[in-house]
Amino acid sequence: MTRIAPLSEPYPEALAPAFDALTPDDVPPPMLFRIIGTSERAWKKFADGSLLDKGPLPMRERELVIFRTAARIGSEYEWGMHAALFAERCGIDAEQLEALAKKDTESGGWSDADAALIATVDILIERRHLDDEEFARVSAHFTSDQLFEIVQLVGFYQGVAMIIGTFDIPPEAGTPPIPA
Repeated sequence: MTRIAPLSEPYPEALAPAFDALTPDDVPPPMLFRIIGTSERAWKKFADGSLLDKGPLPMRERELVIFRTAARIGSEYEWGMHAALFAERCGIDAEQLEALAKKDTESGGWSDADAALIATVDILIERRHLDDEEFARVSAHFTSDQLFEIVQLVGFYQGVAMIIGTFDIPPEAGTPPIPA
């Protein structure tokens, strides 16, 4: 049982369109959304910072950042949701998911850009700072707008993991765990 009761249908008029916009068709709003939605201010801040809209980073690269962040910080909820809803849609296969879950990502058949992206996520989680060489490596593949998005995604999903842990939100039914 979560520490705050989630919203149930009918959802408040102001939230229903937002829930629809952030979830794929025929998928009910996840528990995370329904709990955050109990606070109008918290929902607004969450939705404004979610970065799930069409931004400068292609969907596949966005999901690589989210998967790697979730794996590194142990966020089963986010891993499961993104594995169930986005991995296949953006061409991340089972072998790559397995590699993203491991500290050593040598397997996975990563391009130079993917490898730089994954390494950047690891460094940001470990140190929250890139040295000149690390910055040069990732910036060789991504624009400054994309780099901002990468950093913001890593930070945002760490914050989401804190919300999930604080309010004891269990993984959604039928979503896979982070591979061991």
